[in-house]
Amino acid sequence: MALAGALAWHYRPAPAEAVAAQAPAPLQAAPGALSEQSFEELLAWRSDGQWRLVRLRGQPAVLVLEFPNLLAQGRALNRAAALIEKGDGSRDHVPDDAALADLIAKGGDNAATYFFGHDYTATGLARFFNLALAQQVALNAEEQRLRAALLAAGLLAQGQGGLVSGVEPGALVTFSAVQPDDRSTPQDEGVDPARRASVLRHELSHGRYFTDAAYRAHCAFFWRQLMSEGERQAWRAYLGAQGYDVRNEELMINEMQAFLMHTPDERDFKAADLHWKPADLAALRDRFQLGLKP
Repeated sequence: MALAGALAWHYRPAPAEAVAAQAPAPLQAAPGALSEQSFEELLAWRSDGQWRLVRLRGQPAVLVLEFPNLLAQGRALNRAAALIEKGDGSRDHVPDDAALADLIAKGGDNAATYFFGHDYTATGLARFFNLALAQQVALNAEEQRLRAALLAAGLLAQGQGGLVSGVEPGALVTFSAVQPDDRSTPQDEGVDPARRASVLRHELSHGRYFTDAAYRAHCAFFWRQLMSEGERQAWRAYLGAQGYDVRNEELMINEMQAFLMHTPDERDFKAADLHWKPADLAALRDRFQLGLKP
């Protein structure tokens, strides 16, 4: 999801009026003085209703942003998700509010459940903000706040022709605090501690994929050389059903490694999702580990 993982870390819409009435909470700390936190430290945090932006300990090029709830996360990043990785979205046009709402509804989601976590490269986020400006797509308050925070943190920088990556390679991954399901909607907005931990692992694995060239090469070799075409097709079918753009092979590889190795909560991924037996999935996980350096 643009969800995440186990190797290195062991691993929907509110009424527009209501959203507009919610003033964004301040960042937990000034972006210029971001602390580094480990997976365990990130999980130990208990939300006080604020955004929390930190660097991943040992991998400072990976920024980790925890939102107080899924709706705040969706308001900040769903539009970028539609541009960058959703199969029904355009790779060249940023959706306006009406088009984004239509994409979300067609997928059976709401603004909170479109993604439980997000992950993007600095380059991808720079392109999103530049296209939105060029195409005169009005960004909401959370998106504007996110842009300012990423600039202040140095993940993005102002170039002569617009925003550019401030860290290369650099990445942003996000997850949310614990929250209950909204029983008035057909979607499941529930994030309990187990799901929160699973989403964070999944997203951190994307951060590693984006910033660790050796790990990225291992994932590509595994996909192209150690998996059969039938296995790849099973993954494409599964990821396509989740709304990912199956035409983007790198996205397929990245999401495969995150779901395969870094999503322990079976509510979000299990062997049956691939129409496989648990033993088949376990065997593929063992195969992934071959030759992998910690």
